[in-house]
Amino acid sequence: MEDKNYYDILGVSVKATAEEITAAKNTLAKRFHPDANLKDGIDTTQQMQEILEAYAILSDRVKRAEYDRKITGRRSVMQTYDLKKSAGEAEEQAGFVIYWKSANDLYDIITESDLLFKEKQRSARLTQLSMEAIKHVLTLRSADIPERYWHPDIMNWLLFTWYKNRNITISYLLTLYDDYVKKSVSALDKLKLQKKAYSFQHSVKRLVKY
Repeated sequence: MEDKNYYDILGVSVKATAEEITAAKNTLAKRFHPDANLKDGIDTTQQMQEILEAYAILSDRVKRAEYDRKITGRRSVMQTYDLKKSAGEAEEQAGFVIYWKSANDLYDIITESDLLFKEKQRSARLTQLSMEAIKHVLTLRSADIPERYWHPDIMNWLLFTWYKNRNITISYLLTLYDDYVKKSVSALDKLKLQKKAYSFQHSVKRLVKY
């Protein structure tokens, strides 16, 4: 399901209404329900699970809004700023992009390590991930970017803002973000952002100390 998002799975657009999402789920459920396909010797359990998972998210207003921010934020940004380009293009996109990429790479590392810690798999893989994480931590610290800003949701905002004016300093960029949160983010969303940031910081510290 890595190459598909929930909208792709249900075959609806990102602007689909709740009714359209439900209708798509019902149609697909009839087609891929395991009981309807067993007689033909086809196991559609996985497809059915994906359909139900997609519907569970997209049918919930709050979960859908959070999911939309995720796929239109981090994924679209990563597609726009791909550092695996020619040397000339990479040089042109230098600056804050380097720190943004480190933060996103660190996030991917933490996502994997959190799972290993959860499953209590204290393996050589964790040691390798720890070493990789330290490199990104040092990169971010070299730019004097405090840990509370390292979560991708925050780094994405910083990247978009920096891209509008590449001459601004990182310290001023962080000030702009703080002002944005103070003036434009609701109290509930502030708490959610803080929770994500603190959880991420905790996971980073745990892995680096491993």
